[in-house]
Amino acid sequence: MPTFDPEAELEKLSVPIQYLPLHDVLAAWDAEHGKVYCTLGLSPIQKRCALTHELAHIALKHQRCAFGDDSLTTLASISQERTAEMWAARKLITSVQLAVARESGLQPAAIARELEITPRIYRARLLAEQYDEQRWLGTDLELVGCS
Repeated sequence: MPTFDPEAELEKLSVPIQYLPLHDVLAAWDAEHGKVYCTLGLSPIQKRCALTHELAHIALKHQRCAFGDDSLTTLASISQERTAEMWAARKLITSVQLAVARESGLQPAAIARELEITPRIYRARLLAEQYDEQRWLGTDLELVGCS
């Protein structure tokens, strides 16, 4: 059962969700108008993951979407997309859920189905875990003088 509800979180922030047919993206944060656009016809899992990703842009105070107009796609905006995806993955998959999933022996697609997330979010959570571990180990090694 999902533990994080992005629609409820967006409602708490008074950020409306506008559903319409989008091309090439599942959802998008419009900082200028203070709303999230979500494409019509998504599965509940796709919708939950896409809205959590857009919520990440809001929480991280991102102002531009990396996709859409090619002239706006820069290294910085691609970095924002990666950061937002990892933020979303951390919200959608707890550390305990990740540990259980890794020990299950299931294939990533099966784990994603079990956790009611997309395989992309599962991959982002693995990446986030690796990033967090490297950051933690780097800090820890510096503290004990082993860097």
